[in-house]
Amino acid sequence: MLKTEHARLLSFFIGSSGYLVPRPLNENIKISKTMHPYLLGKRDIYSFYNLEKSLYGIRATLEVLKNIIANEGKITFVSNSPLFKMCFSPEPHITCIKWKRTYLTKSKDSDLVFLSDIERENLVEAHRKGLLLVGVGSPTMSKISYPFNLNVDSPLLSDWFFSAIYTSCARGKKKSNFTSPVPYLNLLGQGHKKKVKKVSSYEVKKKNEI
Repeated sequence: MLKTEHARLLSFFIGSSGYLVPRPLNENIKISKTMHPYLLGKRDIYSFYNLEKSLYGIRATLEVLKNIIANEGKITFVSNSPLFKMCFSPEPHITCIKWKRTYLTKSKDSDLVFLSDIERENLVEAHRKGLLLVGVGSPTMSKISYPFNLNVDSPLLSDWFFSAIYTSCARGKKKSNFTSPVPYLNLLGQGHKKKVKKVSSYEVKKKNEI
């Protein structure tokens, strides 16, 4: 397994206990049969992710996040973690909320929803709304478009998760600004890069003749 091109990242996931499936806060929620293809097995009360399969979903999630940000799409993070608001509160196209009953039903449509701290009710609401879902540590793959199957309860992987999300958003913003004037800061304040007009060799020759 560690001889793949992503060996270093897989090794980091394994060393940080990324293979442990987070136990739901609500004990009534059980791991669905739809999760079985993404698991290596179970021992006692713990189930184990197949991290090689997890990696495909994680990479796809980060790529689609970057592309939606690049196209100025709307992203919603549903999580109890305050770090999302700390990182993304100034962003106009990103909403960070703690889940409350009926919030997803009444909310405006988003192009992508990150759903963590998953419970039966918020999952049902998201399904009814027909949202494009990223399931972070989800106990089911039912209508989950992008599985983020990783034990982000681990402190090291929690830091990696937020860093990866932030980096993908930053790359998306950079991509969206690539063809437009890019604001920059210098000692004289804020300005914009000037567009340089291309001059043909014929025009240069005509100027020299004058």
